[in-house]
Amino acid sequence: MRARDIYVRTARTYWRRGGYLLLLGVAVFVPLGLLDGVADRIQEIRIENFSGFTDLGTYALLAAIVVQAVTSLLGEIFYSGAVAIALARGEEAEPPALLEVARHLSYGRLILVDLVVAAGTAIGLLALVVPGLVFLTWFSLAGPIIELEGTPVRAALKRSRQLVRGHFWPVFAVVVPISIVSEVLSTTSLDTFHGLIHNPILGDWAGEAVTGILLSPLYAVSVVLITLQLRATAGEPRRLSDSNHGQ
Repeated sequence: MRARDIYVRTARTYWRRGGYLLLLGVAVFVPLGLLDGVADRIQEIRIENFSGFTDLGTYALLAAIVVQAVTSLLGEIFYSGAVAIALARGEEAEPPALLEVARHLSYGRLILVDLVVAAGTAIGLLALVVPGLVFLTWFSLAGPIIELEGTPVRAALKRSRQLVRGHFWPVFAVVVPISIVSEVLSTTSLDTFHGLIHNPILGDWAGEAVTGILLSPLYAVSVVLITLQLRATAGEPRRLSDSNHGQ
């Protein structure tokens, strides 16, 4: 597997399935962008302005932080899972309807695996950066594996490490740059919309929604393509089995 091939296939998939990917992005990130925008504004309340945790404002602040984290996570999970289901059907197959995707996604396991990977990457980044990038590379395939193989969280993490073994540098060369570029573009997008839209909530809403719609396919498609290719290299089927759906 070569990183260049994955980039080419990601761009080709984005082009061929652009309408579906953007429509799915609108369905996911427009409503979640509003929730994120409201949560961003509430978080600007300074905790020291309140006398203690019995204060209603402090509870509102903590609730906003939780809502923002959960809604952002669910948006990424839903989107990545939908991409995995769509691409597993083959290049020529019609993508699944949104309601079908919603019925079949393994929400609980996907949330848990995202939390594990996010926490492990964050801790690793604090430990001189490199461990975090290595952790992200090893376990970046766990989400698609859950949807494609119907495995529990621990098995999906182990399976991701197993697939990446022997292909570390190509996976690294795709996952890490896309993650970094997406983060930079996301920050730039938010700053741009704040300058264009003076209402802070509307500015956050537009920035979060547009960023999610346009940038999420880059990471989601590339990670799913890597997973499918490494599974094919190991002689495993590309398509989802009926037993994996909805687990």
